[in-house]
Amino acid sequence: MKLEQILKKLPQDVIAELDAADTETLNKCIVSAETAIADTKEELDNSPQYQELKENLKALTAGYKELKTYQSAKIQYALIRLKEK
Repeated sequence: MKLEQILKKLPQDVIAELDAADTETLNKCIVSAETAIADTKEELDNSPQYQELKENLKALTAGYKELKTYQSAKIQYALIRLKEK
């Protein structure tokens, strides 16, 4: 992610806090953020509703994925044949 994109996502007070932080505080911030992400991901993975939605999405998109894989292989093979000719 580019710096300008990052700055758009963070409030000014967080940016100022991180700008003023020492190395130890920045490391703690990184660990804290990574822990928050991991904890939230674990909660999501343990949610029966999320798991059901995930399975439904797989079922709904299976045909598209299969078609995309087939058509992509067809395109790649046609490109190889074109280079040969």
